[in-house]
Formats: sequence, C-alpha cells, structure tokens
Amino acid sequence: MQIEIDGIDNVVNALQNLVSGGKLQNALAKAGEVVRADAVDNCPVDTGFLKEHITSTVEDDSAVIGTNVEYAPYVEFGTGVQGDKSVAHTTKKHWTYYSGGRFYTTSGHAPQPFLVPALKNNIPQIIEAFKNGFQS
Repeated sequence: MQIEIDGIDNVVNALQNLVSGGKLQNALAKAGEVVRADAVDNCPVDTGFLKEHITSTVEDDSAVIGTNVEYAPYVEFGTGVQGDKSVAHTTKKHWTYYSGGRFYTTSGHAPQPFLVPALKNNIPQIIEAFKNGFQS
C-alpha cells in the first residue's frame, strides 16, 4: 500500500517559513505581552514590588510570563485554610510568627489570583496577538 499526498511539500515549506526569521518569537512576544499586561493590571498592590516584577520573555518556542518574587505563589493561591486546597502550602491550619516586637497568629489569607486569570480571560486577545505577530 502506498499513500501520496499532493502538496505536502508546500505545507511543510509554509510551516518552515512561519517559524523562520523570528516570526514565531515575535508572535510569542506579542501574545506574552497581552498576558503580562493583564497580570500587572490585576495584581494586588501593597508595596507595588510584585506588580513591578511581572515579566514576559520568549524562551525557544514558549512565552514565559511570571515573576521571580518569592511570595508570588502565596498571593496567587492564598495560604492556610483560606488558600486554594490544591496547593501544598495551604494545608497548615494556623501558625504564629514574630514581627516588629509582637507575635501574630494567622490562619492564612484568601487567594488573590492575577497570573492564571490573565491567561484564561484573554484567549481571544492572545490568539489575535499571535496572528499579528506572524504578520509583522
């Protein structure tokens, strides 16, 4: 049995042209910026440090949006009994810590998601940005 597909070479050439010349990276950068901008807009603010450190970078064939701020997961998913139950750091019922000469006891805080919604709520805009990135 032999199968022939007429025009497959054209399809392969077209796909190679799309990913050559930086078009894929351009599309990923544009789509990543959509997510980054929305995450910044919806990031809760105390000092502004977290909001100022949300980045979008292109690594190989992926857009990476996030932050290196160590407490970001606790903001995104919450902590303790109030946090997202699917995340390991939310299993503690309460804890006590010392700060400013006083002891404090807490049961955690509710999630304040800003990264996951930035992706989920912008699918049409991400697709459009990706299309525009290939046209540039």
